[in-house]
Amino acid sequence: MAAATFTLSILTPERSVFEGAVEYVQVPGSEGYLGVLAHHAALVTALMPGTLTVRRGEGAQEIYRVTGGFFEVSGNQASVLADSIREGAGQ
Repeated sequence: MAAATFTLSILTPERSVFEGAVEYVQVPGSEGYLGVLAHHAALVTALMPGTLTVRRGEGAQEIYRVTGGFFEVSGNQASVLADSIREGAGQ
């Protein structure tokens, strides 16, 4: 059985980094890391510097480093509005 998905957008002031269906996202929120699955309750939080993890279907995972910004979930959609972002955990 496939996991439910939701739409995720990752944006910076300069560009759109990612837009598509995902199963899970973990973000470094202002009160600590939080994970979001499909149909999560609406929320808005500030982002702290840290690692953003995106899991697509079939277990494919992408890692980004964010320096701050905001994260919003509403209506089975989530948006990361990052101050700046780099792909990869070790960068």
